[in-house]
Amino acid sequence: MSATPQQPQSSTTPTDDPLSLPVARPLRRIAALVYDLFLLAAISLAYAALFFMVQVYTDGSAAAQILTPGQETTRLEYEGPLRYLFLFGWWLCLALFYSWCWRRSGQTLGMKTWHLRLEQLDTASPGTSPRASWRQCLIRSLVAPPVLLGAGLSYAYCLFNPEGHCLHDLCSQTRVVVLPKEE
Repeated sequence: MSATPQQPQSSTTPTDDPLSLPVARPLRRIAALVYDLFLLAAISLAYAALFFMVQVYTDGSAAAQILTPGQETTRLEYEGPLRYLFLFGWWLCLALFYSWCWRRSGQTLGMKTWHLRLEQLDTASPGTSPRASWRQCLIRSLVAPPVLLGAGLSYAYCLFNPEGHCLHDLCSQTRVVVLPKEE
């Protein structure tokens, strides 16, 4: 009876293979989004303050409008092209926040708390990174807000999709996975 050498068993565990990580379900994604809303509120306030300061510096009438006593309203309303510039800049700030976090570590603070990570849908392609590309982050930032505001349509779709992907996942070719808890 001759001893044949045994083939070494693969040291790959299920957590080593990125395709084995489960896709995050809607409640976990929403919980991470709620955490991120606090950061988004702070970014939004900082952006609005900066936009207002630039407007006051370039056109002092905005400050006069707010500081004039006896007016019925004390809020500043942007009209015409200035409103669209404000909204575009606001969206750009929030999109850059998300994109920077996704490109840097694949996670925002809320995603870290709930053990979630954004990655490319097709990690089997040679030479690609598991992190989402800038293009994928931009597509995700464009698609996610409208479908999220549309009565949570994207998360409702997630319940019926066999793989558990949301609409903005499919459009950007990304997925949000649940990371294993560290011991």
